[in-house]
Amino acid sequence: MHTYAALVKGLCDAGRGEEGLCMLHRMKELGWRPSTRAYAAVVNFWCRKQKVEEAEETLEEMFDKGLTPCVVTCTAVVNAYCREGRMSDAVRAFESMKSKGCEANVWTYNALVRGFCNEGKVYKAMALLHQMRECGVDPDVVTYNLLIRGQCMDGQIESAFRLLRLMEENGLVADQYSYNVLIDALCKDGKIDRACSLFDSLEVKGIRPNTVTFNSLIDGLCKAGKIDAASTFLEKMVSAGCTPDTYTYSPFIESLCETKGSQEGLSFIGEMLQKDVKPSTVNYTIIIDKLFKERNYGLATRMWGQMVSLGCNPDVVTYTTSVRAYCNEGRLDEAENVVIEMHKSGVAVDAVAYNTLMNGYTSVGHTDQAVTILKHMTSVASKPNHFTYLILLRHLLQRRLAEHVPLKATHVWKTIKLSDTFELFELMKKNGIPSSARAYLAILEGFAEDRRLDEVTSLVSRMKEDNIPLTEDIYIALVNCFCKLRMYPDAWALLCSMIGHGFLPHLMSYQHLLSGLTAEGQADKAKEIFRDSRWKDYNPDEIVWKIIIDGLIRKGHSDLCHDMISILEQMNCRPSYQTYAMLTKELSTRE
Repeated sequence: MHTYAALVKGLCDAGRGEEGLCMLHRMKELGWRPSTRAYAAVVNFWCRKQKVEEAEETLEEMFDKGLTPCVVTCTAVVNAYCREGRMSDAVRAFESMKSKGCEANVWTYNALVRGFCNEGKVYKAMALLHQMRECGVDPDVVTYNLLIRGQCMDGQIESAFRLLRLMEENGLVADQYSYNVLIDALCKDGKIDRACSLFDSLEVKGIRPNTVTFNSLIDGLCKAGKIDAASTFLEKMVSAGCTPDTYTYSPFIESLCETKGSQEGLSFIGEMLQKDVKPSTVNYTIIIDKLFKERNYGLATRMWGQMVSLGCNPDVVTYTTSVRAYCNEGRLDEAENVVIEMHKSGVAVDAVAYNTLMNGYTSVGHTDQAVTILKHMTSVASKPNHFTYLILLRHLLQRRLAEHVPLKATHVWKTIKLSDTFELFELMKKNGIPSSARAYLAILEGFAEDRRLDEVTSLVSRMKEDNIPLTEDIYIALVNCFCKLRMYPDAWALLCSMIGHGFLPHLMSYQHLLSGLTAEGQADKAKEIFRDSRWKDYNPDEIVWKIIIDGLIRKGHSDLCHDMISILEQMNCRPSYQTYAMLTKELSTRE
């Protein structure tokens, strides 16, 4: 029996999982109970094959047979769901393992933290940080780095720096990755001076910058038009022993193409080749895109050929530049052929590529073809986004007005009528595309951003008619819309409904609601709502950061701070001593 178990593990580890499964079934036929080790090998095999349901079934079979899988095996299933973006399943698997006596470790929590951050639900990831400590699991540097990155992706750079402080004061040492994420976020947010100051502090902290650090700064400086400063950082990079790569040179090529034209970019490519630095697909794509925009199709084609001859295969961005060029010329059959070539080459067609082709068809009035493209947008990478529906609605608007409408969200949402959106739903239905929560969310957020309440409420009614339940994201969009319109009682009623349906509101929704009420002189109502809210589902530090510090103190309502902190303490939701220190400092600067 032990020999069979070893064979099952060996075959699964060698990638011959089907044979391993046959061996497992053979053991059962012989009346032997497979060992924990054999089952674990099969679970890991299914996870690697991205067949997580089969992995979970195998895990459940282990439990049913009285075996106790180790935390690594259980975590593999949780992690597999997280990687697929199926967070409700991941949480269910997590709760199941705990209920059956398998205690989660830091790796289990990190898998969930990563999953929530990738989903854009950083407040749920932050709640896990608090939960970890409550369960006696110490967060590690990876945990904090994931959360720092999540806050940066959510546009909350200040909270990312607060996490850095929390991490360091809890005895963990921030690493190169921690600072790279922060520097990159500052650069992307246009805070170049602050990014450079943070870079200058690395030496004192004992952190050695790497190629990623320099690339972020060079990219930020080039985008800010500070080419000389970027060149200085390139020299620093070489002096520091970091070898520039193709990503280092891309911002220079992009800046030269933008300010001086494709010839300057081509000259830079030539210099790279002279220095024995092989340009990448990314570098060539920048040049090819500029040549297409200059309508120099012959040279663009030759550069494409040179790129392929150097072993650089075109990627989805390269192909999309070609699709865009053909669409701009009205050569839609050729644009379609490029998409077909992408499929043949094994390049996943993403939402940007499909949107580009869709926009091409709408620009010449081909409605049915444009809607048909929507039908093909089914994979994870190509799911329709807000821009997809903006393109289609702008087309219907142009058709109704019989005039050109700029493809700008602000212009379209000010001009579009509710009848245009209903026409889009009918077109989708005619082409066999059912209305979806994703479509409603995109349109609701557009109307909400423009504060068009009548259209928002009509769409919600239409959703009910279509038997489409309100999702977490739709609730958040509606709450934010009501807050913008200063309809705070309605916003609070929606938050209560959201919680009643099992959803966890975004902390920013609470920030908008409570700071809005306070600004209108309804501080008592704000305190009442704060007292009635379920703060135990959140991270106490983040509640203080985003609602009390960012939402109240920095908006001139520091007098409410003490009451709200007292409410949290009464609920046993105590922030860390570091956050108390941040709060004290913030209050002292306002006195």
